[in-house]
Parts: sequence; C-alpha cells; structure tokens
Amino acid sequence: MKNLYVGTSWKMNKTVAETREYMKKMKEFMQNNGEAIKDLDVFILPTFLAIDAALQITRNANSGLKIGAQDCCWEDFGPFTGEVSPMHLKDLGVSYVEVGHAERREIFKETDEMVSKKVAAIVKNKMKPILCIGEEEKPSQIDIALNFLKNQLLDDLSRIESADLKNIIIAYEPVWAIGATASAPLDYIKEAIDFLRALLNKEFGGRHGDDQVIIYGGSVTPESAKDILALPDNDGIFVGRSALNIDYFIKMIIMASEVQKVK
Repeated sequence: MKNLYVGTSWKMNKTVAETREYMKKMKEFMQNNGEAIKDLDVFILPTFLAIDAALQITRNANSGLKIGAQDCCWEDFGPFTGEVSPMHLKDLGVSYVEVGHAERREIFKETDEMVSKKVAAIVKNKMKPILCIGEEEKPSQIDIALNFLKNQLLDDLSRIESADLKNIIIAYEPVWAIGATASAPLDYIKEAIDFLRALLNKEFGGRHGDDQVIIYGGSVTPESAKDILALPDNDGIFVGRSALNIDYFIKMIIMASEVQKVK
C-alpha cells in the first residue's frame, strides 16, 4: 500500500516569525498523532526566506513532516542573479521542490523546456520534484485536455530516465480549478489520472505508471477532499492558500488518515 500525500504550498505568504509559530503547532500535532498518520507523507512548502526556520523546528523531530521549496534554478551555481540553487536547497535540508506551477508558467513565462531542466536538476541533487501539470481551461471534451496533458508531461519529463520516476511526484492541477469555488469533478479527476498512468506505462515501460505518485491539486475543500483522497488511483492532495490556516490543514491530514485506513 502506497502512502497518501498531503501537502501545501504557501505561495508568497507568511513571515519567518509566522512560519515558526505554524511549524511549532504542526510539529506538536505530528508527534502527538504518530500512529494515526504513519501511512501519510505530509509536506509544507514555505517561502524561500522561511525554509531554514521551518527546518530548524522540524529537523530531528521524528515528526514525519517534510519541508520543501516552491521553485529553484536548473543550475547549481553560476551567473543567475536572484535565482536559488537546487544544490544549496539540498545542502539546507530540503526534501521536495515544486516546479511548473501554473503561476510560474503564466506570470513568469516558464516554458516546458525550463521545467524539464529543473526536474532533472532536482533529481540530480537527490530531492523530489513536485511537478505541476494541468490544462488551462476546462474543455468541451476531456480528450482535448488529455492531449494537452500528454504533451506537457512528456516534455517536462524529457530529461529524466525511467528509473527516476519513483523520485518524482506529479501534481495534477487543472488551472481552471485553481482558486475556484470547487474542485474539478471526481469523474474528471479520475479520468485524467488514469490517463496519466497509462501514458507513463506506455512511454516508460513496465509498471512505471501504476507505481507513479500522482496527487491532485486545485481548490481542494473539506467538502471535496475525502472523495478525492478516496479515488483508487489518486495518491493525495495538494492544498493551496487555504492551508495557511493550520486548523484547516490539520483537518485535511486527519481526513487523509481516515481514508487511508479503508483505502
């Protein structure tokens, strides 16, 4: 049985001091509920400036809580003013790095080529990329979305080997559902995830698609989270700004632990 993943990316929110307070409460919750959450992978992606503060609180805490970054450069060092090195993130103690988020693609004009180089750099530095993919608009026919996902995913994975897939988390986040009032419909999510697994089996061989970690993100709410987590081929949820409220995020973790018991 695979673990269920529950993660959040804070975007550009929370100061270092606010991060410390949040992490202290998270550490306490995780340590006090070790048995209930033993089959979960919980991760938080704060801002770059708050990563070290989060790691200082959670390091050696035996809480199972992982800390990650929201982006990185594709080079370890060099003339890349303002960028953050994946090698430096690894040295800091980061476990996960998010890449390809829709906001990075739209606002900062990141291309699939740039994303593919970042994925390869993160894997090379022995961290796990959280690769975000998703169609921009909900199409009249899902086949249109699936064709888009095929091209985007294969482009983004073009620089990695099949053996690296086990170290990659794919976050399916339909852009039209991010920040919306509701998640994508359950049958739509299921069809997209099933398609991605079949695609990986075909392109990389063996059971790579079956074994791949694929999670869903896009307006996950307390009302929708349980059903999304219960989807047989879905491995978790990726929560956005709603998880800035620690009680909300803890509620999601508890829900995932309950689903995992019967999944």
